[in-house]
Amino acid sequence: MTPLDWALLPLKRYANFRGRAPRAEYWWFYLGTLILSVIVGAFDRLLGTNDALASLVNLALLLPWIAVTVRRLHDTDRSGWWLLGLGGAVIALITAFAGFGLFGFGGSAATAFTSTIVALLIVGAAGITFLIFMVLPGTEGPNRYGPDPYSGHDELEEVFA
Repeated sequence: MTPLDWALLPLKRYANFRGRAPRAEYWWFYLGTLILSVIVGAFDRLLGTNDALASLVNLALLLPWIAVTVRRLHDTDRSGWWLLGLGGAVIALITAFAGFGLFGFGGSAATAFTSTIVALLIVGAAGITFLIFMVLPGTEGPNRYGPDPYSGHDELEEVFA
């Protein structure tokens, strides 16, 4: 498969949360969405649409991104529920900001600072853990989520090894 084929595969499997996604599928899709975001962002600035196009594109790509991420976690023999861990860390950060004075709800400045640091550490740890999960190779052979996406070694997967 070509890099473009890998990048488009999650769009073909738009909301499919079953099975496994190898590193090539995940990372080529990630790169493709990054490039698309830059291009659409440039059009937004040229047209003066205040990021409306970029917001629509990101919203359209949200479900395939979640699905390919869950399948990538499946490839490493992890549940897709791990993705909620990252979301939970972000919610913890927002709660820390909202609950300890940064949005005017009371609390001392020292408490707000401490809670913000703790929340940032939680988000950082969750982000690093998530990145490691996405970079790790998938389990060889079948696992509880399905057969190995590669019947043998693929030259594109070797790029990510």
